[in-house]
Amino acid sequence: MTRVRIAALATVLWLGLAGPAAAQGGGLLVDAGWLHAHLNDADLRVVDMTDAKDYRRGHVPGAVHLSLEAARVKVAAGGYRLPTADELARLVGDLGIGPDTHVVIYDDSGGLDAARFFFTLDVFGHRAVSILDGGIAAWRRGKLPLTIETARVARTAYRPVLLADRVASAEWVREHLTDATVALLDARTAAEYAGQDVRARRGGHVPGSVNVEWQQNLRPDGTFKSREELSAMYAAQAVTPDKTVVTYCQTHHRAAHSYFVLRLLGYPRLVGYDRSWSEWGNRDDLPIAR
Repeated sequence: MTRVRIAALATVLWLGLAGPAAAQGGGLLVDAGWLHAHLNDADLRVVDMTDAKDYRRGHVPGAVHLSLEAARVKVAAGGYRLPTADELARLVGDLGIGPDTHVVIYDDSGGLDAARFFFTLDVFGHRAVSILDGGIAAWRRGKLPLTIETARVARTAYRPVLLADRVASAEWVREHLTDATVALLDARTAAEYAGQDVRARRGGHVPGSVNVEWQQNLRPDGTFKSREELSAMYAAQAVTPDKTVVTYCQTHHRAAHSYFVLRLLGYPRLVGYDRSWSEWGNRDDLPIAR
């Protein structure tokens, strides 16, 4: 039996024990039918991350709107960073999110934008966050109700606390480049990974990282592939749940999608390199590979 097949089998066995973290329904990934049935739950907050114009044309009843730019903070040197605890407290407070709120996020980009906000809430320890599988397109395919009414919510006072072990700095990544218990996952395109598409001063990838482009997580209709397909795909690249997995891309936008998938699969030790290649590729003191 090859090492890849052994890794794949180990992953499947792990996922069989992973429990609710890998479940659909009311878990991390919800479908349109579940969301429709739970729209009136008192502890539910639906967050729409489509374009503001599209939100005004029609959205899930009760959904509040959040732009991608509001969910991350631009850095003068390039790229984005996570909000601080104070910045996030203001953001979630305006959205009416409290510590016990079940947040369901959707978009029209295959979960890409929704995953960025999921990542933020997850690393700040919010306990109940889900993504709507297939986004607004799946809701429309189900012929479920839409509204043009802007949701009005009561502001909350909630201060999430960052879980520092879920976020990596460049220095942390550099110190673990040769650590066999760490897997570095690059969610960019193959051309970016190879240094052919250069989006910083330098092109290439973090030494030792493997490349699984984020779009490979999805079916053609924008819904997520099955657990079995996803687990086999990552196991084939030795990204297995026995390791600490570090995700990155250019700005940790696409990487947040991969982070979500691995969280969905029940991986216990996930770390996001939030500054990603926008930092690594622009720092001459950090090694690169092509």
